[in-house]
Amino acid sequence: MDSLTAADIMARSEATLSPDSDIYDALARLLKSKLTGAPVVDGDGSLLGMLTERDCLKVLMGGALDGLPRGKVSDYMTTPVESITPTAGLYDIAHIFLTRSFRKLPVVDGDGRVVGQVSRRDMLVAIESSRDNPRLYGVKDQRPTDDAGVDSAMRSARSQR
Repeated sequence: MDSLTAADIMARSEATLSPDSDIYDALARLLKSKLTGAPVVDGDGSLLGMLTERDCLKVLMGGALDGLPRGKVSDYMTTPVESITPTAGLYDIAHIFLTRSFRKLPVVDGDGRVVGQVSRRDMLVAIESSRDNPRLYGVKDQRPTDDAGVDSAMRSARSQR
């Protein structure tokens, strides 16, 4: 599994949120997309914060004290945000998940722009796949010749049975 990186397992098309979005609109978007959280980005895609289910619970608590709470995503999002690079290895990512309460980590490029996300589930899929896929163990002579990623490597490993 040493050879796999965040770039190999990350989700590239998950939602991002604007800091100026209404908190209820953002909450609805997370629920509709069945996401546990989403990065908050500026107009250039640079990471500003993270809005999670936990952050959204603050809306409820605000309502208990002040009536129906209002606000923007920026009022509730978590900052600063821990992120990883596309080259982060699985063991480093697993260490973060084991030592912190995050369910997802934003993946940012060298310019700080969000290029994807890695969730705990993405990690579990990679671990489970390692039983059938020598590439996940870092065995160089058994890697697939194409570079299409984990899915093609899994298909290749299963077809060789």
